[in-house]
Amino acid sequence: MIRDPQEWVREQEQRTATLLAKAENAQAMLAENSVTATSPDRAVTVTVNPGGGLTSLVLAPEAERLSHQRLSALIMTTYTQAARQAAARTMEIMSGLVGGDSEALDIVRQAMPELPDPDPAPDRPRDDDDGFGGVYGGRR
Repeated sequence: MIRDPQEWVREQEQRTATLLAKAENAQAMLAENSVTATSPDRAVTVTVNPGGGLTSLVLAPEAERLSHQRLSALIMTTYTQAARQAAARTMEIMSGLVGGDSEALDIVRQAMPELPDPDPAPDRPRDDDDGFGGVYGGRR
């Protein structure tokens, strides 16, 4: 049976308009998908964009009391948590557009950052010469 060509064109236009509206909605939600995470001790706060790019890093005064190893581990852990939250939200938004089992979402899943060791190196008493070798270049 031959369908009316004009009816077919109207259906295609309606499908296209629906898909375009979904894509515009997803684009708006992605633009608003920034995530801010704070470390448990509140020393580090990071904000990431939908792609996991760092857009803000704030160190509270408490961060000055941490060794540089502990602080760097805390920054990375907090960043990774925020990036994973942003990636999960991005996947949620995109699955509404392209379907949950699409190849596009597989790419996002593969790019998702891994969780770091939840217990960064223990802190030790801070020495003003930490990391600088002191006045004597590390020899005393």
